[in-house]
Amino acid sequence: MNPLHSKSEVTDQSISRYRLTLEQTLLLKATLLDGRAALTAWEEWRSRVDIEILDAASYALLPQLYQNLLTHQVKDPHMGRLKGVYRRSWYATRLQLNSTQAALTALSKAGIEAIVLGDAALHYYDCNRPIVSSYLLVGQDQLGLTFETLTCNGWVAPVPAPEAFSLQLQDQQQNKLYVQTHLFWGTSQEEIDQAVWHHAIVPPSRQEDFRLPGFLPNPTDQLLDICIRTFFKTSILSIQGIADAYLLIQIAGDEIEWHCLVTQAQQYGLILPLRNLLIVLQRLLQPPVPAWVVPALKRLPTTSQELLTYQLLAEDWLLRVRLTLLLNRQPIERQWLRLRYAPFPGRSTLKRLLVSRKSIIQ
Repeated sequence: MNPLHSKSEVTDQSISRYRLTLEQTLLLKATLLDGRAALTAWEEWRSRVDIEILDAASYALLPQLYQNLLTHQVKDPHMGRLKGVYRRSWYATRLQLNSTQAALTALSKAGIEAIVLGDAALHYYDCNRPIVSSYLLVGQDQLGLTFETLTCNGWVAPVPAPEAFSLQLQDQQQNKLYVQTHLFWGTSQEEIDQAVWHHAIVPPSRQEDFRLPGFLPNPTDQLLDICIRTFFKTSILSIQGIADAYLLIQIAGDEIEWHCLVTQAQQYGLILPLRNLLIVLQRLLQPPVPAWVVPALKRLPTTSQELLTYQLLAEDWLLRVRLTLLLNRQPIERQWLRLRYAPFPGRSTLKRLLVSRKSIIQ
């Protein structure tokens, strides 16, 4: 491995990669913490921002913030505004859940099993978490049947290619649904897919009023999936991903198999997404993560490909140039070898002109 940056430099960039401002940090604490810590963060955040003008990432947390403040019996003029945001979010989330439920019911009738991913899966652990779009996981051999079933039930999508791994659909109400056939990628793809399905769980009964007819990834797989989605998405989604990871650890932490999680991160080449997000969580929110996990992840070697991906996402312009040269080097070398050894007119004259540096010095 020949990384362009040291491990310590990569680790030191953990928080900056997620582009958290002080206001976003305070909002996370006010939304997720309990007691005096939450109230202090709320008061400082409120004094620093105009609640009517927020970035998209912060605005997405307002429904969860409202519920946390309500739990702490906060009396504040802004509570009316937050309540309005919460009610609009609740209504939009309910429409998205109804749409997802209709899709899952249609798939179930067709004999297609599905695992609920993303926003809808996290909704089982925190019913105040807004749902923007829904993701489903189906078997690779059922993707074609999934397309036929959903399009026959009113969903619209481009016809998938024979080698496709995903679908992007939309219903008549403009609700989006993404269907994929792999949760994690690796060299032993069939074994990875089998493990994900083998360890999938029946949704917990924390919400008595709503249940989707599908499965959920187990908390270990779900935490790694959150880290991946947060790591490879834009900064707008970073703050929500941090909140999702924290809530999952808080609620289902006892069910997370930490040794398995670290092993999976190494096996799938996903050490950086997991390590960096856990570092951010430790520095900001101190979730109940076993003390050995982050040091163990720091000791694991990361591949050059993973480091390249990280630095590209961190917008390292010099790295982009180097990677472009690296990707084009082999074709250039092949052309040079053909030019070097293949006969062509004027070759003898060219050889006399290309005098080595050593002979010039002599």
